[in-house]
Amino acid sequence: MKLYLISNNALFNNLNYSYDARLDPIRALRPLTIEGEEAALKISKEKYFEDISKIYSSFYSGAIATAKYLSAKLDMEVNLVEELNDLKVGILGTKSMPMLKGIQEREFTYKLEEGESLLEVSERMDKAIKNIASHNENAAIFTHKRAILAFLLKYTKVDYNLDDNLILLYNNEIIYDDNDNLYDIYELEINAQQIINIRLI
Repeated sequence: MKLYLISNNALFNNLNYSYDARLDPIRALRPLTIEGEEAALKISKEKYFEDISKIYSSFYSGAIATAKYLSAKLDMEVNLVEELNDLKVGILGTKSMPMLKGIQEREFTYKLEEGESLLEVSERMDKAIKNIASHNENAAIFTHKRAILAFLLKYTKVDYNLDDNLILLYNNEIIYDDNDNLYDIYELEINAQQIINIRLI
């Protein structure tokens, strides 16, 4: 059985909001850019999804907007799973998003008030994916880059590259780095409810 974790990374960022605003509700509603819509259409045409039986998505607009193309192509409903949501930032205060990202990629238990740590996201993602795997059906799972990073922490070796950025290795190959890909697709091969292989497609 195979599960595919998909993140569309082309989200609309040109938003002006007050510093007093709660950031997580705004992030949850961010639409895809034009490039993101094009990427979503391209994802739906990938050969890997020809044999899937279910489509899952987080509650975030970007993930749902990406899933809709595959849903339309296969005439298949999208199952929304809250545990697939992106990392909850919480209250930034005087910190910036890059600062938070940098801290969390070294201290996996670090979180802001009302936010989540990478390890907390790892636990909920792992639980969600194991639940999906229990149905013994090939599935496409539309989620987020940080959520996938958190999930992979449980199954990979952590290292840092020459620029001191976090990388994750599986079978001695880098499968996660801080790239600028429009989208990422990870294939999980599962046998008897156990992950036996992970690869970045």
